[in-house]
Amino acid sequence: MQTPEVEPPRVLPESVDRRLYRMIHSLPHSAVGDRYVTTLSDLGEGLGWVAAGIAVAWLGGPKGRRAGLAMSIASLGTTYVVQRLIKPFFRRKRPHIGRDVMVVGIRTTDASFPSGHAASSFAAATATAAFYPKVAPLVFALATGVGISRVHLGHHFPSDVMAGGLIGIASGTMIAGLLKVPKSI
Repeated sequence: MQTPEVEPPRVLPESVDRRLYRMIHSLPHSAVGDRYVTTLSDLGEGLGWVAAGIAVAWLGGPKGRRAGLAMSIASLGTTYVVQRLIKPFFRRKRPHIGRDVMVVGIRTTDASFPSGHAASSFAAATATAAFYPKVAPLVFALATGVGISRVHLGHHFPSDVMAGGLIGIASGTMIAGLLKVPKSI
């Protein structure tokens, strides 16, 4: 017995989502540029944020240890939830499946919705910003760069990235809230 395929919720109307995809994906590609964009994308997968979390924990004293732990748990935990629970439920096809679309890197065939890279990056960025508000612009710029890189490389639709980002923000907020020591009155 085959289970019916569930369509992911449409964050944006399909025509807007596809137009945004074409606009971002059609930005110029070059061997050197794609290498840098791929590196940014790969760092957002989770291990880059964990490495940053270890560095923060090592250099930041007691507050840094909590922040580093929050970054790492937020990144890896969110990746796990997205990959194991959410993606299998929606099973949205990647932009390149059944289409002649250039893809930089491995043509993965797992589900596209939501973006695990974006979820992981926004979870870690949110957790980091909860402990160090002054670095919020930097970490959210990095998370946004990871999300855009996923579209530019041909792996995700913009709505996949937006949904992943929202999941990541919710997850990072929850994890930072659990690990942050309340200020004394």
